[in-house]
Amino acid sequence: MSSLRNDNSSSEGEMPCPETKPKFRPLNCDDEDKKKFPYVEVCGPDKSSRRFALGTRASFAVDRFNKKLVDAVKPVVCVEAFKEGEDPIEFGPDAPLMSMCTWNLRVVQEAPFQPIGVGDKIPNGELTYLDGCGKLQTHLIYDLVREKRVVFFGVPGAFTPTCSLKHVPGFIERAAEILDRGINEIVCITVNDPFVVKEWEKTYPENKHVRFLCDGSAIWTKKIGLELDLYDRGMGVRSRRYSLMICDTVVRIANIEEGGGLETSTASRMLKDLNTGKDMVLPP
Repeated sequence: MSSLRNDNSSSEGEMPCPETKPKFRPLNCDDEDKKKFPYVEVCGPDKSSRRFALGTRASFAVDRFNKKLVDAVKPVVCVEAFKEGEDPIEFGPDAPLMSMCTWNLRVVQEAPFQPIGVGDKIPNGELTYLDGCGKLQTHLIYDLVREKRVVFFGVPGAFTPTCSLKHVPGFIERAAEILDRGINEIVCITVNDPFVVKEWEKTYPENKHVRFLCDGSAIWTKKIGLELDLYDRGMGVRSRRYSLMICDTVVRIANIEEGGGLETSTASRMLKDLNTGKDMVLPP
């Protein structure tokens, strides 16, 4: 006589199949407080508030506020919690937004750095590159320029036409002449990752004197006030075209392009300024 068998049981070696799909229990919304979607309010630049889901990354909120600012002189840089009588607490880019009792949230705005000029001391920062073994290395700006005379020239991006065909070749061709004027080093700085720049550098086999260094996130470029907004072209934040002669951390020559052309930041212009002693004159 055969034994009774449950239709849902499995034979030996087979995995049992569930009868039905798992059911999700709905939220209990009997309590009025539980019907409210959890959110935080952040006071924006125009003093009106914007709601974000509780736990939203602070950088997302910053980006949303900045998208509403048209030609803003003072962009939003972070979100902070504030309370009367207490020092404000800033949220880092990846910190989740939250609100506590009598603390409120608001945005913080800061004016961008002014473009660096003659007589200014350059800020310190880090530039990166790949060494001969393909390992990522870092250079401190001050290690490059302290007690030296160095020429920096900045370009919007690797492999772009004007940078690749005119700006960089000009400095490579005239590098020996520039070094003969008492310059210790010539550095090309671009807002790209070091892997791209390493490949770009290989396209100049004749180069002997120009170093290629990267400011991948434009952090140092922003510090000297020479960032270039190319979001509308899908290129994000890049660098304005410029050339600087720096003597022991102080700018002695500053040739900065106003538009997208290449006129004042060329190697020929730098050489001319060095020949005429422009680097020896500082503003009063």
